[in-house]
Amino acid sequence: MKIRIMIVDDELTSRNTIKGMLKDSGRYEVAADFSEGKAALEWLRNHEADILLCDIQMPGMSGTELMRMAHVIQELLPIIAISGYANFDYVRGSLVNGASDYLLKHELTREKLLEVLDHVREKYRIEPGVRTVSCRSGYCICDRREFTPERIRSMTEGGEIDFCCKNTLAIAVSPDFQIPERVKASGYRQDICRAIIDIIGQSLGQEYKYLIYYTRDSHLLLILSFVKTISTFYSLNVMKNLTNRISRQSIRMLDTTVTMLTGDLHMEVETSIEEALQMDQMLEDKLYFGGNRIAALAVTKKLPLKRAELSEVSVRKIRFELEHDMEAAVDTVNDLFQAMEEEHYDLYSVREGCRRVLDFLPEFPERELVLKRLGQSELLEQFRSITLEAVRGYLMLARRQKEAYSPMITQVVEYIRKNYNKDISLERCVEAAGSSYSYLSREFKKETGMRFVEYLNRIRVTKAKSLLLTHELPMKEIVEQTGFRNYNYFFKVFKEFEGMTPSEFAAKN
Repeated sequence: MKIRIMIVDDELTSRNTIKGMLKDSGRYEVAADFSEGKAALEWLRNHEADILLCDIQMPGMSGTELMRMAHVIQELLPIIAISGYANFDYVRGSLVNGASDYLLKHELTREKLLEVLDHVREKYRIEPGVRTVSCRSGYCICDRREFTPERIRSMTEGGEIDFCCKNTLAIAVSPDFQIPERVKASGYRQDICRAIIDIIGQSLGQEYKYLIYYTRDSHLLLILSFVKTISTFYSLNVMKNLTNRISRQSIRMLDTTVTMLTGDLHMEVETSIEEALQMDQMLEDKLYFGGNRIAALAVTKKLPLKRAELSEVSVRKIRFELEHDMEAAVDTVNDLFQAMEEEHYDLYSVREGCRRVLDFLPEFPERELVLKRLGQSELLEQFRSITLEAVRGYLMLARRQKEAYSPMITQVVEYIRKNYNKDISLERCVEAAGSSYSYLSREFKKETGMRFVEYLNRIRVTKAKSLLLTHELPMKEIVEQTGFRNYNYFFKVFKEFEGMTPSEFAAKN
């Protein structure tokens, strides 16, 4: 078994040269080589390397940035910096960022390469096949059973992780995911969280001890330990700088905002873990408060979210309006969201409420895509926007399929739908349509099968039926909202269309 070498250099010639120099080596082998840092980090997250050879000057992610991120993933990984420049600033920059040694490309020979590799191997006591995570800073926990004071103390005392259970502070980080279409949501969430973990590691470096719990909801619960100080002012200042940097870097590098909650400094890790779990629950409130904010736990109150279903009255109303292609369905959906917001429905209930509305759009062609977007959403405004967009799209498609009218009659029909509750007449449509009264009247009946007044009254009666389903409005208000002149006329027209009075219809439904 040989010592595994990883090479990152944007020049193919340089990579091939190093691989050729190590080809007949009995001690070293090239496990992987990459032309840029991002792919190298992805490989390093899932594989082990004994030594990293890293070019300093690379397009995109620089070598010094790659060093910092690589040490977040594998803290004790020895790194040998490679550069085509003999400038001392490059040497100093690489050493400051964790390089164990330095190689110049124009001086590179097989003997020099092996000499430096042997020096690093002896310095770090590297043995082929021997792996260790001892003294690891920034340990990431993915199992809830391990995120306990007892387990963390055990790992700390046993040397499994480099951490201190004294003077700790908790920070909860929740990425505000905007998942692109045709991208697997779980993989995208993992990539964003891994990148934020890297940002945290870059920001804290080796100066502070910390660990992270990666929750099932893709939240990051950071426990930060201040070993050398118990100054509350100092720790809060570090926390402020860290959260601001996470926020800025997430936007700049990941095009993603984050929501964060911060705790207080505590003498024992037990209290910080308790606060972290409390903040994890409070991140559910992002559904209503929105994302892209930093708040302190001490001044944040948990919303009383509840598991609930849409009222059957509301469900009957929205079903009726969608079955009859009524534009009023948009307002009804808005009312549903207002009710959910006032009652503080939890995320599951909001998502299920949206899905129930979509159940009334069985032939909507983009139904599966909309359901996918709902499953990935976490803010109420996202749910509202997606659902309303689907309802409007369905109504537009349904009307196009059922009402293949000429442009002139389509214009009149749209005018009726938007103004049915006002005092409108065919005379008012003549001017808008740019036609004569007799021609418009004849064409309207020819295409719709109804006279203008009959069509208008049918729209008004349909709206009245929708309002009657709720049993919330007095009859006088229903008459006014539907545009009828008075109750007697409303009563007469309704009975002609439905074969029963408005009161009988309300009692039946």
